[in-house]
Amino acid sequence: MSNISGFSVSKPVALWNKPIKADFKELFKSLSKGVIDGVLGKWEEVAKDVVEATAALGLAAVPEEVAWLLIYRSLVEAIVSLVKGNQELLFEKPNASDLELLCDRLNDSLESIELRIDQDFFSRPKDLPILEAIKTAFAAWLKYFSVNEAQAQIISHRLPTYFVFALHEEWAKHPEKYACLKEELDTPFTQANEREQSWQRYFAWLQKQVEEPMLLEAFGLKQVYVPLRAYYNQKVAGEKSEEFERRIREDEKYQRVVLDLEAALEAWLEKGDRNDAIRVISGGPGSGKSSFAKIFAANQAEKGKIPVLFIPLHHFEPSDDLVEAIGKFVRDDGFLRHNPLDKDKADSRLLIIFDGLDELAMQGKIATEIAQQFVREVQRKVERFNRHETCLQVLISGRELVVQANSSDFRQPQQILHILPYFVTEHETNNYIDDQNLLQQDQRQIWWQKYGNASGRGYDCLPKELNQDNLIEITAQPLLNSDFCR
Repeated sequence: MSNISGFSVSKPVALWNKPIKADFKELFKSLSKGVIDGVLGKWEEVAKDVVEATAALGLAAVPEEVAWLLIYRSLVEAIVSLVKGNQELLFEKPNASDLELLCDRLNDSLESIELRIDQDFFSRPKDLPILEAIKTAFAAWLKYFSVNEAQAQIISHRLPTYFVFALHEEWAKHPEKYACLKEELDTPFTQANEREQSWQRYFAWLQKQVEEPMLLEAFGLKQVYVPLRAYYNQKVAGEKSEEFERRIREDEKYQRVVLDLEAALEAWLEKGDRNDAIRVISGGPGSGKSSFAKIFAANQAEKGKIPVLFIPLHHFEPSDDLVEAIGKFVRDDGFLRHNPLDKDKADSRLLIIFDGLDELAMQGKIATEIAQQFVREVQRKVERFNRHETCLQVLISGRELVVQANSSDFRQPQQILHILPYFVTEHETNNYIDDQNLLQQDQRQIWWQKYGNASGRGYDCLPKELNQDNLIEITAQPLLNSDFCR
């Protein structure tokens, strides 16, 4: 197998003068036609037309040409996906001659760029040099259709993440077309077996999820996400008499210790204690539990140290056997080609994130019992998989009442982490041990600054009309801030 340092990849010179050109002008013209004609829900057809035009060139002779085909197809899918996801922001029909000039100018700006495919490309496809140039061209095209500067930058900035996912999708759908690259390049991507490829594709999807548009805006969760703080209950130090224990209130036996939620869970993962392999995130409605779970899953996928499986429990059918339930979920999900908990195919390490324990307990008492049975089944399986070494770690999120109903099953120190709001008043901070002074920061200001930058609305802090004492309870919750933006 060759370990060559790489080869240059550019649009095949011998093909430039053919009637059908594999150039970006055709891409931007097709996208423009889709907007002008109001194709809307038929963006897949736009992508198909552009890709088929490229396929007609017969790019399959040498690895350089095949690599270009892979890159171009993936770029087309990524850009079309971005346009489709933000189509409500595109309006006004530009002058046809002006549009022709724009497409020519954008293509000219990209035509001279040479690509180089080497071992690093498949390890870090986001770093492909041409992506920066295409981001600039794509932003210019978006602004031509009346997308404002901030929106155009936010949308185009998401291109690398979308491109990576499209790259995995294209490779998985048409492996026979890119077989020669496996012979030329020895990388974890090109030489991955079917199982490894399915994980790579799934990880790319997880990262794309936090970039997808939200709030009917151009930005995604990642652009406005603010790292969360949390606390855990720590028993008050010192021996107390039985009489004292009887007299004090239950909540006075504990002190609340503040921590950075992601940092704490990173440390828990890194430690990998087989006897402490379950963590629970508790929070009220709008506290940011699901947002954190998605961001944490995406970050772990990007780091690639431990395989991570993200499971929204409203899409999950619990059963008496967790392994069987996971198997059904991954089959329905369509990304993984194997059950990661199956005895014969289990990964050496795995993190499963179950998001929304309360989703199993929304139908009354029976469903509450289902949630309790689910938690105990998770505990049984974690103990079984970790009998000799740490193979499985589980993170569960849920609303306070549901977590509280199952709190007797979670007795390890720091096992239940309670999400804190964006803002804690000076009076309330006295209820916490905050050695890192995390609570001194009013995170509402950060969220509104990020929202202002992402939306182009210019906010640099919490608006004065919302900075009122009677609104603290609302503005301190992540998702409730979003409601003011609609």
